[in-house]
Amino acid sequence: MKKLFFIILLISAAALSQAQITYYQIEDGTVMDFFEFEKYKKNLSTGLVIHNSVSTRTAQDSVIQTVKVTIVDSNPDSNYYDPFLVHRKKIGDRFPMEEFIASDSSGIDDVDYTGKPTVVNFWFTRCGPCIIEIPYLNQLSEEFNGEVNFVAITFDKDYVVNHFLDRKAFNFEHLTDVRPAIDAYGVQAFPMNLLLDKNGRIVQVYGDIIAEHLNLSATLREMVNE
Repeated sequence: MKKLFFIILLISAAALSQAQITYYQIEDGTVMDFFEFEKYKKNLSTGLVIHNSVSTRTAQDSVIQTVKVTIVDSNPDSNYYDPFLVHRKKIGDRFPMEEFIASDSSGIDDVDYTGKPTVVNFWFTRCGPCIIEIPYLNQLSEEFNGEVNFVAITFDKDYVVNHFLDRKAFNFEHLTDVRPAIDAYGVQAFPMNLLLDKNGRIVQVYGDIIAEHLNLSATLREMVNE
């Protein structure tokens, strides 16, 4: 009996030694084990945090999943695993910018956003994935200075955004404290980026734009030159 138990123990140990450990690589290149990744997601937001696997690679005894992390607002609907699906159905529709401007607490005047392409970014200051993509958004803003409208929309209060901007550059026009307009538009996941044409109609919907910013740059150049 002891001999049989010893054999089972050896088999189990061998199986464990050959088991592959899964690691998770997020958008900025950071690699974490399961427990680190779960802690990272927990610390991102008080809301619901989901991740989708972008690619998988094997390295010796490890499996490394490249993942895209999305923060989903409370009470997600049936589009939970694709929180942007409801907005992709709006492609071709006009984006109601005036509703967000009317709700803005910082006193931005009513601006005509037609005549130029527009990038609209939904974010908030405690959203990890939102902050990670800011350098890529800034690159676009610098590249198309004056040729494209760049607007960031958040439910954060004006003073919260100003405090954030004192520490980190985010070179967009900011519409703040617009929770009612955000909820009315059905935004559930952050970050979310919309590309609007010169008539203010939605051309494309993105989550974060880290992987897409070069394609987005090329698309914007075509739109500017039309």
